Amino acid sequence: MTEITSAYFLPGPVAEDATGTSWRTFTATGHTESPWGAGFQHGAPPSALVTHLLESVAPEEGRLARVTVDLLGAVPLGELRGAARVVRPGRRISLLEAVVSDPAGREVARGSGWWVRHTDTSAVETAVAPPVVPLDQCVGADPDNPTEFAVKWSSGYIDTLDTRSAPGQLWVRARMPVVAGVPDSPWTRLMGVADVANGTNPTLDPGQWQFMNTDLTVNVHRLPRGEWICVQADANYGPDGVGLTIGRLYDEDGPVGSITQSLLLSPPGR
Repeated sequence: MTEITSAYFLPGPVAEDATGTSWRTFTATGHTESPWGAGFQHGAPPSALVTHLLESVAPEEGRLARVTVDLLGAVPLGELRGAARVVRPGRRISLLEAVVSDPAGREVARGSGWWVRHTDTSAVETAVAPPVVPLDQCVGADPDNPTEFAVKWSSGYIDTLDTRSAPGQLWVRARMPVVAGVPDSPWTRLMGVADVANGTNPTLDPGQWQFMNTDLTVNVHRLPRGEWICVQADANYGPDGVGLTIGRLYDEDGPVGSITQSLLLSPPGR
């Protein structure tokens, strides 16, 4: 039987502040911890939590087409609170917004998502993307031969993942839900792992350089199916402390979307 703490976030009560905003409390477990340092989270869990909040206010008969998350600072472990609202309601499209704050009220993550109404376009469905190495042909299936990614980035969060790798790509699945007691949706399951793009195909040594992302934007033309997500990513580093990760996202049936991440480049300690 899975322990209740085997989730990235434990849900708490709902409270209303003086402005009338309803906040849901969450406790971030140690499974969210970042490889960049102790005491704060990897970017994937708070991004998935933002997506969970966005979907909680989304209209029915449609789905999210794009989610952007801005990581406004180090997201701490422990207690957080989150709220979401519909910024631009509409019959065909709606803009949603969510925010996650620490106990002192400091915003640590903010996100937005475009919701699009369902329309049957199956007759014209298509996707153009380079192929990836299939899951069963990648390194990592043998527990005695883990992927380089799992070894290099080992941390509270990374240690919760199953990974399979090939040059320039990483298959990944989480072994726990985003919020305890809440089944992951295709979007939260995707956002729970998509942020690994930054570390999938870096050309900088993380022992010599930090290249943390400040945000991520995920666009999806088709909802992912199944537990495994493949990230095919390329790292780009500019001359002035800014980088960019560009990646494609796949499930076992083919491409589902794309991801971009802005990077803050610096030597350790700066």
